[in-house]
Amino acid sequence: MKNAIVRTLGLLAALALPLSPVVAQEPAPPLHLVVPYSAGGTTDALARLLQKSLADVLKRTVIVDNKPGASGTIGTEFVARAAPDGNTIVFGNQGPNAIVPAVRKTPYDPINDLRPLTTVAFMPLVLTVPAERGPKTLKEFMAQARRPGAKMNYGSSGIGSFAHLTGYEFARLGNLDLTHVPYKGGAGVVTALLAGDIQGSFLTAMEATPLMQSGKMRVLAVGSPKRVATLPDVPAVAEEIPGFDSVIWFAVFAPKGTSDEIAEKLRAAVVQAVNRPEYQNYLAQRNSEGRTTTPQELTDIIRHDMQHWGDVVRRGNIPM
Repeated sequence: MKNAIVRTLGLLAALALPLSPVVAQEPAPPLHLVVPYSAGGTTDALARLLQKSLADVLKRTVIVDNKPGASGTIGTEFVARAAPDGNTIVFGNQGPNAIVPAVRKTPYDPINDLRPLTTVAFMPLVLTVPAERGPKTLKEFMAQARRPGAKMNYGSSGIGSFAHLTGYEFARLGNLDLTHVPYKGGAGVVTALLAGDIQGSFLTAMEATPLMQSGKMRVLAVGSPKRVATLPDVPAVAEEIPGFDSVIWFAVFAPKGTSDEIAEKLRAAVVQAVNRPEYQNYLAQRNSEGRTTTPQELTDIIRHDMQHWGDVVRRGNIPM
């Protein structure tokens, strides 16, 4: 009896003790994926594709923040100046991350103020013409553009755009008589092509694919050094102009002061997101490629493009 009473008193005493507080683990803050362009374009579309895959991998909210302006340099500077805490990264390309800083002063250094993580996609520009008129092959297009008085025009989404630089280099290296006509955005270029106001344009593979599939446009050539696996019958421009290379790359960067631990964790998550089947299939269906690189490989790409495309801009005296 006495033992039973002791046990009961002990149990009551234990119940009377304050319970150890259960510390609830706070959810990670959102990861802000800054896009230095307006919503609706190619860069924005790819960033939102990565957003979904990355959120699934990290089990964390990923928010796309569009911060457009000044050829992509406003959003890029925002991330360069952001806290290096792993909560802010930028979805860039060779515009604000290589070409613009190569030809004019920007408020950030693309090498020293950002920490490269990895590329996420490579997308060739493709020479596109109306399906119902004009040359049927790359050779025909080039032959026509070499005839005296041909008066052929090519369009782009604006002065200093990558399509403008690509068209300029295509004409220069191919000894072609082509006049550049700038438009305000890709929609204007497509409208002009269909109306016959221009004879061709270098569109991104993402822009051109649905137009080609609908029968409205014909792709005469790809800007990648070799033919694209998903377009085996379409030649590369390099088959007529050796060394020609016009491919847009997209990559992810963190602020420069980001620690190795945080940077490696972010990079591993991005690589895993890029390798997911839905991400790979989306790009393949648009004649593009989801492919990652090491930080050093990305840095080498930036240095190459700063030199190459910087020379193109300076040679053509193209405003940026």
